[in-house]
Amino acid sequence: MRVLLALLLSFCTSLAAAQQLRPWGGGETPPLALQDLEGRPHALEDYRGKVVLINFWATWCEPCRAEMPSINRLRTTLAGQPFAVLAVNLAESEPRIRRFMDQVPLDFPVLLDRDSAVAKAWRTRVLPASFLVGPDGRIRYSVIGEYDWTQDGARKAIFSLLPPGGAPSQPRAELRTAIR
Repeated sequence: MRVLLALLLSFCTSLAAAQQLRPWGGGETPPLALQDLEGRPHALEDYRGKVVLINFWATWCEPCRAEMPSINRLRTTLAGQPFAVLAVNLAESEPRIRRFMDQVPLDFPVLLDRDSAVAKAWRTRVLPASFLVGPDGRIRYSVIGEYDWTQDGARKAIFSLLPPGGAPSQPRAELRTAIR
């Protein structure tokens, strides 16, 4: 059954890969409260005042694996800004996730959705699925499928959500170049 689900999700993801970041019209922001790999709790409300990229993923999902380096570059480039990334892993074992992270180091928390309850609440049916949450805690944008988080559309959306005083400390043109 798990193999069939994996194949179905991979197939659907390949169909959705051409989608772009788009404004959210899906209603209220569901709750998100999970522990990371070190057992530390993370709740979305703890990130109020920041733009948060929430990415639902799994190590068996090839588009998820391919997307992670661009998320990592984006996060590194926006260090010091009111921006955070939360990678929500769907129901995989900690050893498996850690093996992946040995190959692809990540500079952001990986949260454990052990029973996929949070993914269900967020209506995540295809992986990867990402959401940009504004400083007010509301989902503002979403994208289904692999997405290059270093492209102009992503940067424009994030810059538009940064709170006053949270704009990039370097000129935007310089920051855009640094993200690439």
